[in-house]
Amino acid sequence: MKQHKIIHMVVGRADPNTSNGVNRWVHNVATIQKKQGYDIEVWGITKNTHLTKHEHIYPLQLFKPMKFPFGNDKKLIYKLKTIPKNTIFHLHSVFIFEFYLFSKNIKKHGFKWVLSPHAGYASKKNILLKLFYKKLFENKLIKEASAIHAISFNDIDEISKKKFGMAYNGVQFNSNFKTFYSKDLSLRINYCGRLAITHKGLDLLLKAIYLFKKQEKNIYLDLVGDGPDKTLLKKKIESLNLTNNVSFYGNKFGTEKDEIIKKSDLFIHCSRWEAMPLAILEAASLAVPLLVSKPTNLAEHVLKFKAGFIIDELTPNNISEMFQVVYEEKIIGQLENKGKAARKMVIENFSWEKTVELLNKNVYSKIKFI
Repeated sequence: MKQHKIIHMVVGRADPNTSNGVNRWVHNVATIQKKQGYDIEVWGITKNTHLTKHEHIYPLQLFKPMKFPFGNDKKLIYKLKTIPKNTIFHLHSVFIFEFYLFSKNIKKHGFKWVLSPHAGYASKKNILLKLFYKKLFENKLIKEASAIHAISFNDIDEISKKKFGMAYNGVQFNSNFKTFYSKDLSLRINYCGRLAITHKGLDLLLKAIYLFKKQEKNIYLDLVGDGPDKTLLKKKIESLNLTNNVSFYGNKFGTEKDEIIKKSDLFIHCSRWEAMPLAILEAASLAVPLLVSKPTNLAEHVLKFKAGFIIDELTPNNISEMFQVVYEEKIIGQLENKGKAARKMVIENFSWEKTVELLNKNVYSKIKFI
């Protein structure tokens, strides 16, 4: 694929210092592709086209969002006249009307494109509106795409199943991982991600903590991130009398985030739907044992590598029972083995270099040029 120019398109600035997983994905993949000698650019759609705070080695072009009903930014359309004819556009995320409009111009100029849903089709929010939009606009975008890049099987539907290719999420490794595993009589859990109660199963998590606490056990939850349900979450915490058990850290990045995660005994994601959360892979790279739900699409990997624990049923009782299992393993010093196994799991399967390799092998290879 090095003979082709690849342009990643994303809503945002491909800033890795954000809780937006799609922007982080684009930044990391584009960085590895550039280092490996690919002709790479990133085009972002954002209101603040003058803000480019993060360091990046790839060319980054920023464009204004469309002004309905006038269509795409004229600067964006003009750029199509200046790039090679064998350029591949890689569109990231779904239900974005700008992408639907822009695909018409891509097609007009004879370019090919790849679509990455990034779990957008798995979401259960506004499902009727999304079904309506998909029928009117999205299905055509899928049908005319040369390939669909799937992070998990949640990204595949009837239209795309014949042209999808799998390339997992990845993680950037560093040597500053967890090395001390406490055996004290308490359980400290970490969640890092969007504070979206239904999506992330945070209602289940809080009730599970309440049930575990009722057994006169010391349990603490560190929440890293922000989101639309923060206020409602605080009310739930108060109603369950968990104010002294739950800490809010807000959005944290880099070393500061890593240090908060490393001090925990367990990293949890009990999501109701997902693609493959970057936060879980990042916690695993820090050698923190995992407790994940099956919808995270990482359960098989966690079981294979013995990297943690699986939530078989998404209920407060089941999650609370898993806390007891984790608690008992902590006391006898077994969590260290699972933490080390978690790090091994991501090193062997989830590097960004591996993601780029799979993109070439499974996705970009499907594109046929005349």
